[in-house]
Amino acid sequence: MSFTEKHRLEELPGVIDKITAEIAKLEELLSDPQLFTKQPVKFQKATDALVARQTALSDAEDEWLMLEEKAAG
Repeated sequence: MSFTEKHRLEELPGVIDKITAEIAKLEELLSDPQLFTKQPVKFQKATDALVARQTALSDAEDEWLMLEEKAAG
């Protein structure tokens, strides 16, 4: 593994934790049943952000898995 890959492997768990926390906050915001009717723009922005963060989480987890397998192999 290159130095960059090793560094990224060490960094990814923190990145994953941060994204997971952001997802939890967005899910909490979106759990308000009145949000859609009272603040549709805020609801849409939160929904878009949630989708983006879920994609980022999936990408980070995939990258971590690939690097972990490379380190073990």
